[in-house]
Amino acid sequence: MTAQRYVSEVGKLLKCSSSKKKEVKAQLLAQINEKTDKGEPLDKVLGGLGIPWDYANLYNDRFDRAERKKAKREKNIRRALIVAAIIAVIIVIARINLPSWSAIEDGGIFEAAQVEDEALRIIDFFNSGDYDSIVECMNDEMQETLNAAKLSYAKAQFNGNFGAFKGIEEKAFSQAEQKGEKYAVAQIKASYENVTVSYTITFDADMKLAGIYFR
Repeated sequence: MTAQRYVSEVGKLLKCSSSKKKEVKAQLLAQINEKTDKGEPLDKVLGGLGIPWDYANLYNDRFDRAERKKAKREKNIRRALIVAAIIAVIIVIARINLPSWSAIEDGGIFEAAQVEDEALRIIDFFNSGDYDSIVECMNDEMQETLNAAKLSYAKAQFNGNFGAFKGIEEKAFSQAEQKGEKYAVAQIKASYENVTVSYTITFDADMKLAGIYFR
């Protein structure tokens, strides 16, 4: 193992902020290089430090509460980026940015009342944590990418503690078309005890769930 590889492995195991991690890694590499520059074999130097896990834990035990909080905050940011990536996939599936929009009644395929009922049903499932039922409402394409676990994770990272559902503030329904395929799109703003959530819920021509996006 090279010195850089050892330092990198230690860095992955440190429970601290990125700035502190950078500092520790720089100090460790300098320490290793100092010994090898004096002629001490690298294997002996690394052996004296111990396996990366043990060395990293020596530092982890010394980090104060503030440093641990920084590390947790950065971890949450990374998770949020993962959620953003999941949502991006959902957006692609839902085909939210469709080029042709019209009133939902114009196409003669969808009924606003039915779209509203189905969208509110999806939100009810979401509120109760019944993600399996949401998956059952999806079309085949969406089921290939999104499952109950990913929905649960996305909600938890967005703000898992929505609080009690208070009601619907706003709702609008439209029809979108791309490449000959028509979709019904419900945009619903829901109020909760701790947060307000805007849902965009998309259905295909068979009224199967083709996309769900919330912010």
